[in-house]
Amino acid sequence: MFPTTLFNKLIYLIIVVFVVINHKLYRLNTISPFIVLFIFLYGYVFSFFNFVDKELALQFFLSALVLFLIYPISRYRIDIDKIAKISGFAMAVYTGISLLIVVVFMDLPISAPYYMFFSNYSAGSNGLREFAEEGSLSFHMGTVPFLYLPYCLFVISYLDKRKFRSLLCAIILFITVFISASRGLILSCLIATIAIIFFKSSLKNKIYFLSFTIPLVILLIFYLLAATNVFDSKEESNSVKIGHFESFIEHLNFFNFFLGEGLASFYYSKGSQTMKAHTEITPLDMLRYFGFILTPILYLVIILPTKKIASYLGDNVLYVVLFLIYVANSFTNPTFFNSYGLLLALWYWNKILNVSNLSSEQTVQV
Repeated sequence: MFPTTLFNKLIYLIIVVFVVINHKLYRLNTISPFIVLFIFLYGYVFSFFNFVDKELALQFFLSALVLFLIYPISRYRIDIDKIAKISGFAMAVYTGISLLIVVVFMDLPISAPYYMFFSNYSAGSNGLREFAEEGSLSFHMGTVPFLYLPYCLFVISYLDKRKFRSLLCAIILFITVFISASRGLILSCLIATIAIIFFKSSLKNKIYFLSFTIPLVILLIFYLLAATNVFDSKEESNSVKIGHFESFIEHLNFFNFFLGEGLASFYYSKGSQTMKAHTEITPLDMLRYFGFILTPILYLVIILPTKKIASYLGDNVLYVVLFLIYVANSFTNPTFFNSYGLLLALWYWNKILNVSNLSSEQTVQV
């Protein structure tokens, strides 16, 4: 049968071929998509010579094709901000409806088959997540990390235009993120909010803001250390990740240090006590796949898509910070090298390459 993963990414493959054939039509203001694709192609080819999850390796490889959307976005002036906002709000509404069906009104006739949909297709999960001794309810949709982007955009929109609608949407998205109980994502949204307010404030207000925020952050850190197990090495999630890291160190040898072992290569993890092809610690996975030479290059060309220093200064500093916050979150969560994670990279490139700062008359409305 035709591979489902390949079918899902076929449109991206067509875009890559079209861009290459019609390269004169597009303004190739970055070669980062080609470098990323080359690195993932290396990892995919190399995976044939090692013990790997073949389906996951193909999925990783094809996900890199998403980045080639930067060229038609640049050419046709597509408004990614608006698309992200609409998509994020729709996801929040869907999450709310799902929460009502699966958790709140679980006795409804539709609840059981709907829950089976969650289980069979990994659309989401629910249960208790231990932050403190009692734990808290979690309802996690698979694509909830993407909400980081529309949340940030709604906060920026509110501070720029002071529209209550933007504030309301930001609150709804944050509540959706909060009930997902994804600690890294919640923290990322809070840090991003602080960064946005800081960069959008005048110099005088920045001083006031820092004088208020720094003590508050210190108090929050003390609370997390004293009253929760967020940083406790014995907490289940933290213990698993520590085990992943220790096993990674033990697994290193001369060859895989430099060359890696290919996309989705297996190794034994003490954290989960199983063979793992993919873990929550994204940088370690990339080092296992590509080695210690190509992995830094991979992150470098994604974070710095152009050699023009001016592209990272001025108003774009905020976008750099917001993107780095998301990248940092992916260090302990598998939220970056997949379709929705690379879509956020695509948005970042769009900002840095100055292809979205256009008047509304020049923008394709969606």
